[in-house]
Amino acid sequence: APQSAPKRLHDAHAAAGDGAARAHVLLADVLVGTDQDMINITPAAMKQLLSLKEKQDEPGDKMVLRMGVRSGGCSGMSYVMDTITEDAIDETDLLIQYQDEGLVCAIDPKSSMFLYGLQLDYSDDLIGGGFGFKNPNAESTCGCGSSFSV
Repeated sequence: APQSAPKRLHDAHAAAGDGAARAHVLLADVLVGTDQDMINITPAAMKQLLSLKEKQDEPGDKMVLRMGVRSGGCSGMSYVMDTITEDAIDETDLLIQYQDEGLVCAIDPKSSMFLYGLQLDYSDDLIGGGFGFKNPNAESTCGCGSSFSV
């Protein structure tokens, strides 16, 4: 099946009298002047993510992929990627929804400027295999591709 285009949404909670109501703003409205996707997941990476999704406790549920950056690594900043529950999504997170695949990427606001335009790829090579990050914002990357500098 062909990979669907992501539904790019920014998810924010607005205070309401009886609880928090969700307001959706198109990512294109937030990042004016560009049509580049926030995160481009290659078919190989999507296939691996869907394989991991099938191994979840409840394979029919959405898979939430937390992506971000943190200080550290040999080049100054390193990528972080993990699965989380929908309950762990923060109200300030940027959410990128791949509805056909049942996948959501959650990115904290501070990481979003470093990850904009990132390509997530996957290789099953014996040496150097696994998820790989191609970041157009990186001025330099380390040899393993897990850290970068801007």
